[in-house]
Amino acid sequence: MNNKIYVLRFFFGVIFGMIFLSMIIFLIPEMKYFDGEYPAWQQQKDYTHTKGNESQIIFLGDSAFKAAIFPELIADDAYNLSLGGAGPIEMYYSLKNYLENHPKPQKIFISFGPMHFIYLDRYRDRTLYFHFLSTSEQIESQLNIFKCGDIPIYEMPMMMLESLQFMAKFPTKYFQTIKTSELKRETLNEEIYKNVSMERGHMFFGNDPEWFNHYEPHEQLQVNFKLLNVEDFYMRKILQLCIENKIPVKIVQTPINSLTYETTSHYEYFQPYFDYLKKLSEEFKIEVETELKIYDIKLFGDHLHVNEEGAIIYTKQLKEKYKI
Repeated sequence: MNNKIYVLRFFFGVIFGMIFLSMIIFLIPEMKYFDGEYPAWQQQKDYTHTKGNESQIIFLGDSAFKAAIFPELIADDAYNLSLGGAGPIEMYYSLKNYLENHPKPQKIFISFGPMHFIYLDRYRDRTLYFHFLSTSEQIESQLNIFKCGDIPIYEMPMMMLESLQFMAKFPTKYFQTIKTSELKRETLNEEIYKNVSMERGHMFFGNDPEWFNHYEPHEQLQVNFKLLNVEDFYMRKILQLCIENKIPVKIVQTPINSLTYETTSHYEYFQPYFDYLKKLSEEFKIEVETELKIYDIKLFGDHLHVNEEGAIIYTKQLKEKYKI
């Protein structure tokens, strides 16, 4: 056997081996190996894709909003569609799918921390990784990311290749997770899924009552606010969708603590973000909060997420402020 034939056989052997392993991975229930974030994403996806007949008060946002809003303290028909690590991309498709399967909401409240307009990091390791989007939505969002110019041209082929690997569940993306999990996460994940469903989308993240004693400034808070074009694009699509469906919408702020504020105060982090929200307010004629809510550090479970006491306080304040 000459070298050329050997190389070709080895190459095709690797390819067919990868395809075979991908087929096996497709047969393994995702609840058995994904981490604790997955059940909340899957529960939200199931909810937005399931037919319903109730007009609700809806909350769209990131993990800080998911932790801060207790729907049961708002109203019997309130539902929190926020997700840990989500930005405007994920919330646009959530709202679009929700509207395709439910009556339009009575009101929508939106809250994203500034970091979710700066970074796309969770798009890769949660949105694509968890298969949160349909194939057409994934392709559409990928093309919009490219069109908006936030990704250098030389990085686009690699991003497309990586996207295909997630779509096909290639072992390069999932084998290590499966190995680490030992396929023993199903019971815990199903419990998380059930709890998030019972809490109508609410979920806590931080659970360390002494987090402030070993606080270290988070690197994503130590930057100047620089808006990604694609996040602006999808934020506008969310607001346009609300206007087209004549849904009252408000953009609000979740609480932060003094340590987190101190980290950001050395950078142009909040003011340019508030300036951006004011532009959206003027353009779409919507109410926008541009004031920080500083809560005591003991009302937080970590540097970003309120604990149960903080969530109760914030939910009641929001309910009273907006006469829900």
